[in-house]
Amino acid sequence: MRKLLIGAGIVLAVIVILLVAIPPPAPSSQNDEPEQAEAPDSSEKTPRYENFVKARIVTAAGDIVLALYPDVAPKTVENFIQLTQEGFYDGVTFHRVVPGFVIQAGDPLSKDDDPSNDGSGGPGYTFEDEINPQALGLTEEAIAANEERGYLYRDDLASLPMDIGVIAMANSGPNTNGSQFFIVTESPQPHLNGLHTVFGDVISGMDVVLRVAQGEKIATVRIEE
Repeated sequence: MRKLLIGAGIVLAVIVILLVAIPPPAPSSQNDEPEQAEAPDSSEKTPRYENFVKARIVTAAGDIVLALYPDVAPKTVENFIQLTQEGFYDGVTFHRVVPGFVIQAGDPLSKDDDPSNDGSGGPGYTFEDEINPQALGLTEEAIAANEERGYLYRDDLASLPMDIGVIAMANSGPNTNGSQFFIVTESPQPHLNGLHTVFGDVISGMDVVLRVAQGEKIATVRIEE
């Protein structure tokens, strides 16, 4: 009996030693990671300038939200706001969609059933370009050639290049801006620098821009203060 008790005591001592010697399990990588903070909402880009006007183009494909920059093209922004507040853009279509290039809208003639006249309409007036070619990096030769064509440039504006997502005025030549505009879709278009007035860019809804099909109707455009 005494031998049995001694033997049991030895076994118990060995178990205690083994338990002490075995290290605790490593922390689970799933349960012990620090809790991550919720990622900020990146659906809306920060406008390039503090001074901007927000505009929303409403379509069945979704909304396109724009930041318009008065410091970049003051008269162009003022014109867009005025036409918007008059309801001028309500019901016009994106009458020109070129994949990988631009989507274009703003022609009141696109409201009728005759597609053959789309792209030739406007508000009944035209106004001058607002372009600073030096800000766009145009060469002196390119500037001189464009001025020969009739472009009247300014050096007091912070003009923006034709990058993806910018909104610019469509025209039929120098100083023929009216109501039509386009948005650059999938790649920069540097060959248009100095030829069209950029007056803002898309800060939300580029996925909508890429979904827009030719003939897509603009329900309305709103200025959001």
